[in-house]
Amino acid sequence: MALRTSRSAELARIAAETAAADTSSVRLRLIHGPAGAGFAGLLKPFPDFDPPLHELAAWPSDFWTFSVAGLAMSVCTWPAAATVFSSPFEVGAPRQTDYPDTFAYDAFSVPNPGFLNEPNRRIDALLTLNSTHWSPSYRDCLVTGVVLARMCALAVSRGQSPIVHLHTPVSPFIDQQISARGDGSLERLRDAVGPCVRVSVAVNPQEPTARLAFEQGLVALAEEFGLGLKLNDRRFNRVPGEWFTIRGFDRERYRQVRARLFPETPMHLPKHAMIASVMGPARLGMAADVISRLSANGVGVLAAAVSSVRKIGFVNLVLPLAEGADLAAPAWSGEWDDGLKLLAERCRTFDAAALDRGELAAYKVALSPPMPCSYPRSSRRTGASVTGRVPYPLWLRWDVPNRTVGSPLLLSMVEQNLAAYASQTEVAYAQARVGRGDTVRGRAKLVVLLAEPPRDVADAQALLNEVAERVQERTLEQLLDGRLVGPGQVRLRLSPRERWLTYAGVSA
Repeated sequence: MALRTSRSAELARIAAETAAADTSSVRLRLIHGPAGAGFAGLLKPFPDFDPPLHELAAWPSDFWTFSVAGLAMSVCTWPAAATVFSSPFEVGAPRQTDYPDTFAYDAFSVPNPGFLNEPNRRIDALLTLNSTHWSPSYRDCLVTGVVLARMCALAVSRGQSPIVHLHTPVSPFIDQQISARGDGSLERLRDAVGPCVRVSVAVNPQEPTARLAFEQGLVALAEEFGLGLKLNDRRFNRVPGEWFTIRGFDRERYRQVRARLFPETPMHLPKHAMIASVMGPARLGMAADVISRLSANGVGVLAAAVSSVRKIGFVNLVLPLAEGADLAAPAWSGEWDDGLKLLAERCRTFDAAALDRGELAAYKVALSPPMPCSYPRSSRRTGASVTGRVPYPLWLRWDVPNRTVGSPLLLSMVEQNLAAYASQTEVAYAQARVGRGDTVRGRAKLVVLLAEPPRDVADAQALLNEVAERVQERTLEQLLDGRLVGPGQVRLRLSPRERWLTYAGVSA
């Protein structure tokens, strides 16, 4: 993030940050594959690395996973000693793992020491792209790509700020009634997955007009496309997960814009998709550059997850495969300019004349092989169905001492404990990193389909509350009984309401 400081002061700040870092480079492993592959391939020892990463393989400094439409990606990073690099980022060839159609990519990187990835102030926004369940057509994917590119460009041009997190699809939020309780105990059930985009942008406290300029740009973008827009509620006694509505979704305007921009693109669901992970030292405008180039080449976006891991920028995109494309295309990794050509060949669904946007940045990209898509059962409106027989979200938060229990292991324990109450469980999103006090702090969203069919929405809510409480207590007991952590060292909270994660319980 750009700061109003002298050049010498900026260089001094970066030098001090680099000197205080435990290592000067990072090694990482990226996994692409179908959802449900688990995390075993992430933590497998690295015999090809020099020196080998055997002792530290189970204790990554950062962990991130994202799963949607039957496809999943995961990444772990470890600090590494100084290594001679030919470029700031190097990625190896894809390697087949023990799980079918799952590939691993090992990489080294020199992070960008001046990049801000843990800001004290943020702007959180929630954009609604439709009012029905999440079932994007080819045409919707193209609109999503345009909206994401415009939104990321606004963060750079208006806010001079980096994207901290960006995800789509995410769980929609339903406005509360005036009579609803302040603690959210009467909050309506939410769909696990909805046609929404959630973005978090860092705010420079020395640029007081940047927040307003960015928010005004978001409002103009929402009005142009007919999107719904909510901003994080910053009033007193409000917590993450509470939103303030700016405007509602305008179905007619959205359909008009969609038909005007892409009149010939098919309106049916994509049957196959592939994952593209663009990586490199984090820098301002990385996501805007990547997504805008894909849109300029007629490539739509089915889902996206953008973030930085140890100051390495990741733009993970699920791209719908074009009709008639080669379903046997292999996994691939290499330079971004070569990857962009492959993506245009495999995923172009609109005959757009690619614009000359200047020289391509020196990013690396990993491409998965084509995989079949699957879409979750959901309601026909934003919110839960009348019967309650749809997947629901459960939010998880944990704080544990470093090198006691790895985040992938903790998530696997929660999934196994949920299996007694749910016929289907999936980790839709999770991210954890080692922070101050040598503590691993993580958050996750799990999607569950209750094994016992609820009678109605009220019954589903009661079941979710009971299941979350039982699984939370069982997981805490396992951590203590297995002596993975000591008494009072772990904070764990599992809840069907995101706002309740603020109040994480402490183990006895």
